[in-house]
Amino acid sequence: MVCQASIARCVRTTSSLTGLTTSLRALSLRPITTLPSIQTRALSSATVSAPRCSSFATVFRPKMAALTERQAVGQQTRGMKVLSAIKKRCEHCKIVRRKKGKRHNGYRYVICSANPRHKQRQGA
Repeated sequence: MVCQASIARCVRTTSSLTGLTTSLRALSLRPITTLPSIQTRALSSATVSAPRCSSFATVFRPKMAALTERQAVGQQTRGMKVLSAIKKRCEHCKIVRRKKGKRHNGYRYVICSANPRHKQRQGA
């Protein structure tokens, strides 16, 4: 029971209480149910507004392994830029024509083996 009281005290001392947590406290529900929303914030803002109580911080601080897993999953592959006029941006860029069908000549693409940011597709 002492741990629950200290967690509630830490939650009260944080400056970023939302209206949801205050209404839950008024309904005498446990404020632990709203804590997963704290973990979804960006890492930089989470470190700036870290709670003062050490027991609260150690319970809900994300582990470094979990952070690196999220960053590995969040790796984004770039799409193609659709432009009306495509052009070679480096010596490795090649212009090819693909997806040719019965009804149209297909699209012109720029593919680059050196830099994936150079990928382009000519719009209709």
